[in-house]
Amino acid sequence: MDNLDIIEASVIIPCKNEINNLKMTLDSIKASKNKTIYEIIVVDDESEDNSVEFLKLQKNVYNNIVLIESKNLGCAGAKNAGAEIAKGGYLFFIDAHVKVTDYWLDNLINTMKNNRADLVAPCICNMKNVTEKGYGENWTENLKLKWILKKPEDITEIPIACGCAFGIKKDVFENVNGFDHFFQVWGREDEEICLKLWLYGYRVVVNPFVKIEHLFRKKFPYEMMSVNVTYNTLCMTYLHFNKKRIAKTIAILKFDPFFDEAAKFIKKNFHLIMFQRTKYFKKRKFDDNYFFKKFNIPY
Repeated sequence: MDNLDIIEASVIIPCKNEINNLKMTLDSIKASKNKTIYEIIVVDDESEDNSVEFLKLQKNVYNNIVLIESKNLGCAGAKNAGAEIAKGGYLFFIDAHVKVTDYWLDNLINTMKNNRADLVAPCICNMKNVTEKGYGENWTENLKLKWILKKPEDITEIPIACGCAFGIKKDVFENVNGFDHFFQVWGREDEEICLKLWLYGYRVVVNPFVKIEHLFRKKFPYEMMSVNVTYNTLCMTYLHFNKKRIAKTIAILKFDPFFDEAAKFIKKNFHLIMFQRTKYFKKRKFDDNYFFKKFNIPY
């Protein structure tokens, strides 16, 4: 890519202990055909397996990769770090264990341009069984995630885009304060940002005709404790839900063995979380009732 070219999109890949997958992902992106001028940013969040060593040893092959080496920021923090230096007007957050198809970038950007959409998700296929496909996600009555399995006939609004691959307008990302800055390690960051977009009056859609393969794994290649997900759930709840839904979330999570520990983290950051809540409530166009009613979520 010519340095004089104007970068239209930034592909941001958070990485932690992905030695067996990162090269596959980068090679897939680089081999795909696209007219869009883009950059690739890899955020290596303190990997312990030399995940990015090949980028340093093969600079002639991967000379257009921007590498950031962060210090245990977690998934949300690593993505925010990549977005901070991104030059493109469109940000694409991609897991370090995916395969893309030709024109995936062009088609997803055009989806946003032509459909009054601010965030777009592709169809996500199981890399080990590509007949298994999801078209976004939704919440159950217990705030659990479930895949939308029925293929839409066309580009369609969805409540939640899977964090493994989606694109968002950079100005929108910045206006909603990016991924949550209080979240720990992993969990709920994609749900929180999609909820936030809807509350701000933005639109989240899926393009069912663009397919990206994702490697679903039985365990994480790094330490991820259940308390992190519990804490992130509480954090999201306090940031965006009304008092009744906060009480309902607490009632559900009290049966979680990690609730007490997560609640301690919330208490420690409570003042800052409430300050951020106030800022969100002032800027958003809709309350949480709008979101739950729009997508028929009985919560």
